[in-house]
Amino acid sequence: MKKLYFVLLLLIIPFSLVKAQDNRETLTDLKKIYESLEYNTIAFDDLKQKWIINDPLFIREIFNRFVVRDALRLNEAKVDIETVKKLTQQIYDGVVVIDLRKRYYDSEVELFAFINVDEIGKEEPKYLFDPIIDGFYLREIIGGALYERVKVEGYFLSDITKKIYDVKPGYFFDVKLNLLEPEVMFWNTTSDYRNKYLLSLFGMWGNDRIFIPGWYSKEYVAGLKLTYYKTISQNPKNFTYSVSVGASLPSGRPFVGDKTYKPLFISGKSLYFNIIGDPLKFVFDDFEDFQVMLEVKYTMDDYAKKDYGITDSLDFYSNRTYFNIEAKKRNLFNLFDFGQFEIGLGVSNPDINWYRITKRNAKVIDLEAGKKEWTDKFNHHVYLDLGAVRTGGLIQHSTNFIISHNLKDGGYFGLKTQVMLSENFGFDVRIFSMYGTEKKKMAPWREDSYLVFSPIIRINY
Repeated sequence: MKKLYFVLLLLIIPFSLVKAQDNRETLTDLKKIYESLEYNTIAFDDLKQKWIINDPLFIREIFNRFVVRDALRLNEAKVDIETVKKLTQQIYDGVVVIDLRKRYYDSEVELFAFINVDEIGKEEPKYLFDPIIDGFYLREIIGGALYERVKVEGYFLSDITKKIYDVKPGYFFDVKLNLLEPEVMFWNTTSDYRNKYLLSLFGMWGNDRIFIPGWYSKEYVAGLKLTYYKTISQNPKNFTYSVSVGASLPSGRPFVGDKTYKPLFISGKSLYFNIIGDPLKFVFDDFEDFQVMLEVKYTMDDYAKKDYGITDSLDFYSNRTYFNIEAKKRNLFNLFDFGQFEIGLGVSNPDINWYRITKRNAKVIDLEAGKKEWTDKFNHHVYLDLGAVRTGGLIQHSTNFIISHNLKDGGYFGLKTQVMLSENFGFDVRIFSMYGTEKKKMAPWREDSYLVFSPIIRINY
């Protein structure tokens, strides 16, 4: 008889194991079928409505429903009474909240989980129990009335839904009103329906790369600018190349400044040229976000004495020529939410000429004629530009720290930033200061530091 029981046991055990295996496979298959019935919106997970239930009484009421229905699971297994007691104590202590997320296309709940308050905001929070990922199953656990109350958010909560503020730049018309560097894009065309040519009027007051701000130099550069995009980009800074050609014009001085400093005047008609592009892009298709800039100003002739409008004797300085070259690597890495880090290295070479106007002489006197060669009038600077640029979101900005060193002695450093709200309104602030032992000798026509501010209004479509 014992032998018969033993044989039957040997026959039943394999059958039971096969049956259990079949049940597990069936449950897995059913789960896959059920999940496939729902439209997958994983691409919108970061945009779905999310919130945290903070109401302690409401959390207790919901948790009690889970306990009564024996619905708490951990790694798909039932939870023992000791674990439930520990969680209950955490609820008493007020350190447990409920993490919720709605489906993208309707108001049903697609994620419900008990979490510790320390896990809020983490990309992969640790749940105290297995989350409920089916709103209909959640309704069965806590009841229809309580489920509807959860959905309508009629309790104390914290909304953690991601808000999207997207700025889509237009390439048909662009007006940027900025006293320091205005620009009006008035014409555009394309040759293959993917690229874009933009023609703009531009202005520039002063030049930070050579530390000659316009409010000292009485010079304003204006001209035409052609910008080419091989492929239209969401980021307007991702152009293929940009060419600017203009001329210098006399401008006023809104700030009188220290009378002991000699003025800086325009001494002739000048041409301005600037080109920015990525030459390596034509050689290496995968090499991106590298820009080289070449900038030149050259004075072609001299003003006569009457062109200055000065009747008294006066000594003054004049910048007639400069040429700059800069290499910049953009989008090196992300500085959290502050923007993309960029670094630039450049060389600037402005000249400074010293002139005198007297009542007796009919011509302007070059005080350095015969004393200095043309090349000796240049100040050679090497500068480093560290910046962060953010082009998306509600607030856009471009912030740069620049330090420049004169190869003779001293130099300057400064910070400039442009901040825009939805690319419509903003401001431009720049502050620079000199360093070195002989500031007066290196720049007798300017003060040690300067600060300038300009509001910005932009219309773009």
